[in-house]
Amino acid sequence: MRILLSNLAWTVLAGTSVSPAASEPWQFTDERMIVASDTMVITFVGESVRVKGEMRTARVNLHLPKPDKYGASSFAIDTEVDCARKLLREVASVAARSNGGVVHLPHEAGDNDFKPVQKDSFAVVIQEHLCRIKREDYRKGGIYLYTSSDIAARSVFALLALGIENKAAGQLASKHYSEPNEITAALDEQKVPADKRAAVIKAIDAQIEPEAKPPPPIIPLASAVASGHVGKYMHSEMELASGLWLKADGTFQYFLTVGSLDEKADGRWTAQGNRVVLENDPVPVPPTITTGSGGRDPASKLRLKVTIPSGRGVPGVDLVVGFDTGDPLEGYTQSDGWTLPADEKREPRWVMFSMSSYGLRSARFPIDARTANALAYILTPNDIGVVNFAKVNVMADGNGLTVIREGQSMRYEKQGK
Repeated sequence: MRILLSNLAWTVLAGTSVSPAASEPWQFTDERMIVASDTMVITFVGESVRVKGEMRTARVNLHLPKPDKYGASSFAIDTEVDCARKLLREVASVAARSNGGVVHLPHEAGDNDFKPVQKDSFAVVIQEHLCRIKREDYRKGGIYLYTSSDIAARSVFALLALGIENKAAGQLASKHYSEPNEITAALDEQKVPADKRAAVIKAIDAQIEPEAKPPPPIIPLASAVASGHVGKYMHSEMELASGLWLKADGTFQYFLTVGSLDEKADGRWTAQGNRVVLENDPVPVPPTITTGSGGRDPASKLRLKVTIPSGRGVPGVDLVVGFDTGDPLEGYTQSDGWTLPADEKREPRWVMFSMSSYGLRSARFPIDARTANALAYILTPNDIGVVNFAKVNVMADGNGLTVIREGQSMRYEKQGK
């Protein structure tokens, strides 16, 4: 494995508070956070701990703030510690992308060997925690998690970016909030300043049940109200419905549904004369297609398949295949891919994919069918279906809005006049 625990530089250890009150509901596996830093969050599964003499084994989960060069954002590592010799090794490991896809990392000689634990490394934290455990039913320390470690880690990184201290970030991110008073109590306990509370609540949004969230205050912005554009706007035609809501607090919501296509967006809006400017918040990340594996298929001259990271085939992706001579050939994928027609005698040289409904257009990927003729490509959805309004013009008049997008205009009528 490319990331070895023994080589990870130590920065900050999260607070190691003991178990929460026994009255709190137990919702997830016995998982504890032992490191909360801006470079890494480490948890371990208490139920996985095994004690045999001076040997300790446990499942350690490691989360990164952003994907590494292999696209991995988290790792599940079966770790073994020799407490007598102060050595640590990784028995097995699995890397994953943020969307759940598995990353197959190259294996290096010695990856699974025992190694000395460096003094200033995250591995020291793991070693010290495990070696303090004298029996398998021992209270294992760390910050108990009442949400998944992946969600907790994302919240830790967001909280640390706001300037929240490491121990407080770990405690706030560890919980699942189902009542409004639980949020207030947690903020009070961690002494979160009043001017940061709204941002902190936003950072832990994934852990807050809808009924626990206070309704957002609608604070009319003078400029929004003065523009006269505040309101709900609708457009409908056969098999198509779309809406745009310009709110008095300066935010907007958008949706469109037609056939199998669903779009949405939200963010902020401002009025500039008869023009309405919509800004996404956050700015959506467009989908991408990248190269995957290649192999041989004796049954066809060329077979192309587009999958999501989990491996499931994606139908309906348009493609263009170029050849050594003549015009390109157009087609589209099925769930099991696309196969070059048997009567095509030319040599394929490249392929390009697109999904115009979602604004996706891939690079031109080279093809050498003599080396590999069964080729896979990976569609990473990211924020697919979220419209980026940066290049969309919205014009307003007294009765409605006209949305001009990619040279096409759509009229929205104001509701509730």
